[in-house]
Amino acid sequence: MDIFGRGNVGTGIVGGVETATPQGFTDELEAVEATLAEAEDLASQGATTVYIVWVPRPGSAFKDQKNPSLDYFIRLAKGLDELRQRHGLGVGFDNYRTCGNHPDSDLARVWNRPAGPVRL
Repeated sequence: MDIFGRGNVGTGIVGGVETATPQGFTDELEAVEATLAEAEDLASQGATTVYIVWVPRPGSAFKDQKNPSLDYFIRLAKGLDELRQRHGLGVGFDNYRTCGNHPDSDLARVWNRPAGPVRL
């Protein structure tokens, strides 16, 4: 954060992949809590986290996996949005974060919250 400044650094995760068998979480609530704890650590340092939805695809190593429930993704989106609000972080520091492929960052627009400046 020292180089780019607080709120100008972010990361993206593939939400749900932490439930993949055989080594992933078997309890969705535990999976969400673990992911949000990691995102909290990043947020406390000034970095924002967004996610895309994990969808197991035919032909991939995860092809026979089942992605988490809709409830899981709602909890994850809400939790990440709450983290950003609590730490004063936005999602609009680059155009890629507001492309519509990140369901949690879309909440900033749906709820008419400032997403931060868009810098192209």
